[in-house]
Amino acid sequence: MIPIFRKLGTALAIVAALAVTGCADAGTPISARDGVPAFNTGANPDVNQLARFRTKPQVTIAWAKKWIGPEGGRLDFYGFAIEVPRGAVTKTTLFTIRLPVDPNGSEHVLAEFGPHNQQFNAPVAIELPYRGTTLEAAAAPTIGWWNDAWVDIGGTVTADGLRLRTLTNHFSTYGGMESSPRNGTLVVGGG
Repeated sequence: MIPIFRKLGTALAIVAALAVTGCADAGTPISARDGVPAFNTGANPDVNQLARFRTKPQVTIAWAKKWIGPEGGRLDFYGFAIEVPRGAVTKTTLFTIRLPVDPNGSEHVLAEFGPHNQQFNAPVAIELPYRGTTLEAAAAPTIGWWNDAWVDIGGTVTADGLRLRTLTNHFSTYGGMESSPRNGTLVVGGG
């Protein structure tokens, strides 16, 4: 009986070796900073310039993550979303959406998207909640990213009217706002 177990053990070792070899083509995953994403360590964004939820969301978990590879994919979380097209990344990458948990920040249309410090090979779409926010009353709803001040990067309402969508080649902290050219300044907030 011992020779049978040796043959079985050898067969299992060969199967395991083939499985490891097959996975080698998937590439080495790229991870987010220390696992749990964190908001900017620089100056805190001025959330008072951002749109608000009409009914504050009851968020019990402040962040979501998903591994997405070169084939592309999508991550949805409380009305926020990341849509990665085919070829935007060359390796399996951890994508994240983090929402603020403090009472002042969580009532605003605001999220931090990750991974940070990575340029994408093709623009990646991000979406922020539109329906049920003060953006619905805005003349020119848009998305801004925080770079020591809010920078308007544009946005369009999705066909179903639920979200505001834009394309980006990097991730940061993004918020929903109203863009209205008045004397060359950005007007944000919405009533």
